[in-house]
Amino acid sequence: MKKVILIVSFIFFISALFAQEVVSSAGKTQNNSGYEVSWTVGEPVISTIFSESNKLTQGFQQSKLIITAINKISNSKNVVTVFPNPTNEFAVVKYNQMPDEHSYSIFDLTGRCLKSGLINSTETQINLVEYAKSSYLLKIFQGNGYQIQTFKIIKQ
Repeated sequence: MKKVILIVSFIFFISALFAQEVVSSAGKTQNNSGYEVSWTVGEPVISTIFSESNKLTQGFQQSKLIITAINKISNSKNVVTVFPNPTNEFAVVKYNQMPDEHSYSIFDLTGRCLKSGLINSTETQINLVEYAKSSYLLKIFQGNGYQIQTFKIIKQ
């Protein structure tokens, strides 16, 4: 009898090491004062769905990813960089050559446009002092309104 209990206990112990499983129906992430807490209550499906421009992974707690460039400029020799990131005061949008009629918009994570402006040099400084500590999306547009690149800016 002791041998059976020992074997069953060993199997449960080993399976607990390798089988991290959750059945979830709710969850949430909260941010406060530079800390983030994320929890899950039940997740019945684990899958990854791909399309030409998107990737969606659901199931279990996803690791925290910091994405700085969301879209890439297609078929362009003009390289755009944004620095410093994270920042306290401003972000600089830098091109390796003069852009043709480009503009930018800053969005909060609810999708509300906070600020827009023209890019008329190889380096454009965007003042972020007035905004709270958070993450923002910086979208770069061509003159015809076509969005060419999106950056995630972290304001500290």
